Amino acid sequence: MEQNNELESGFKINNLILLESSFKRNTDVSFIQEDIIQKVNLDVKVGINGNIVLVTEELIYNQLVKDIEQVSSTIRMIGVFEKIGSSKLDLESFGHINGAAIIFPYIREHLTNLSAKAGIGLIYLPPANFTKKTEKV
Repeated sequence: MEQNNELESGFKINNLILLESSFKRNTDVSFIQEDIIQKVNLDVKVGINGNIVLVTEELIYNQLVKDIEQVSSTIRMIGVFEKIGSSKLDLESFGHINGAAIIFPYIREHLTNLSAKAGIGLIYLPPANFTKKTEKV
């Protein structure tokens, strides 16, 4: 079978590891109230070791109603990527944009599963645009 090399990015993912996962909820959590404030902070750090790019992504999620925290979660994952062949992207840019974009759906899915298991309904995070360095979810 012939491969189409035009689709290759020049990077491959070697591993994706959950480093930290915490979830806390109150006994009375509501998703119906109009007063709900959801705070989402996302941080991406990139480390480079030769042709290896380590992308650590951390999500901190808080849900408040009338200044009372109802739900909180911290999820941190690391992706290990390897540059193969040539790529137009430098390693740092790949980590902050592409690497972070690859990891984020796994973090979103993990938070959704945690909220389902907690019996509070599903927490869905919107997609994030990692091409903007100041992007907030």
